[in-house]
Amino acid sequence: MTDGFYRLEWNRGASLESKESAKKKSGWLLYIAAGILLFSALIFLIGKFNRTGLEEKIAAGKPIYFLFHAMNDSGEYEFGLLATLFPSNNRCALYFIHPITSFDDPDDSLDLLKSGAKSSVKSAITDLIDTKPNYTISISSSQWIRIVDLLGGLDVYTDNKTVRSSSEYNREPGVYTMSGQDVYDYTSKIDKKETLDYLERISRQESVVLTLYETLSQKKEFLTTPLLVFAHSLIESDLSKEDFLSLIKFINSRRIQFGISELPGEPMNDPKTKKLYLKTDIARARVAFRKFSKDMNSDVFTDAEFARTEVLNGTEVAGLAKDVRGILSDKRIKVLAADNAWKKGFPKTVVIDRSGNTAIMDRISTVLEKAEVHHVLRKDLGLDTTVVVGSDYEPRK
Repeated sequence: MTDGFYRLEWNRGASLESKESAKKKSGWLLYIAAGILLFSALIFLIGKFNRTGLEEKIAAGKPIYFLFHAMNDSGEYEFGLLATLFPSNNRCALYFIHPITSFDDPDDSLDLLKSGAKSSVKSAITDLIDTKPNYTISISSSQWIRIVDLLGGLDVYTDNKTVRSSSEYNREPGVYTMSGQDVYDYTSKIDKKETLDYLERISRQESVVLTLYETLSQKKEFLTTPLLVFAHSLIESDLSKEDFLSLIKFINSRRIQFGISELPGEPMNDPKTKKLYLKTDIARARVAFRKFSKDMNSDVFTDAEFARTEVLNGTEVAGLAKDVRGILSDKRIKVLAADNAWKKGFPKTVVIDRSGNTAIMDRISTVLEKAEVHHVLRKDLGLDTTVVVGSDYEPRK
């Protein structure tokens, strides 16, 4: 009986010790968990405080407005660009401004205002978007040339209608790497000063801006911090060095889908000088801009079934354009026409962006197993995309 009593006491003591041990263990686990939570919160706060101003805006997901001024070295306004970044869906609306735009009278067209053009554009854009642009960037022709050369040139594509030679450069249709001076010559020269000439030139400028994005994407591994810091030193901007680095990091960490439009204006002639200018009514332009922004964020923007695509055979093998047309149709990509290209002998299949809606171009490129993409905008075609079938294409069996 005594032995039983001692065994009972021992078991009770062991049970108490076990409970105490469990309590201590539970307490330590709570301390560890609390420590992990505190450490995680600290890391989060440090990361948040280390964010640049642009990164904060990106995280908020609201539209971010960048206003670009392109000037020549004589101080004349070459074109303006309002880029609206929609970080929540990785899209960017590019809104180009013609240099012959006038917001008041013919004497105030941007190309005549010179240094005053930038403030005139900024004021008009502020009225257009009902707020000041978040960032303003001004770049001269010589600065642009140096930046392009820093990137090793741009691979600019031209077709039989957009290729242009000048006194300095004899160009052929196709793609080749242009130096900074070559690119500037291609995008700035204009033969006549008629409405269609200005429209054709701004299409070349739009094409090159999109080509710049492709180059940044293709060469992102070579875009070192020192190189980007030097590039930032070449521009005039209220975008800080840290924000500039954050911007490049953001656009190179995902595929951005672009859309392009232009500030509307009515072509008119100055009654005194007969000079052509575009009379712009900001109230009407605001309506057009809001529709453009709304369309950019709609599902229709990326729906290739509503897009306008043509397929051209660039080889000697008959039937390839129709074969590709069938492949695209199977993927619900509407093809308006299948025909022969302007020449034969295309070594590679290329997908050419014609309207600035790059979502359609990217979709077709993916369907055709990452076919090469280029930007050659031509509003006269009424198309979104041209597919030129090259000799690398293998027809379906």
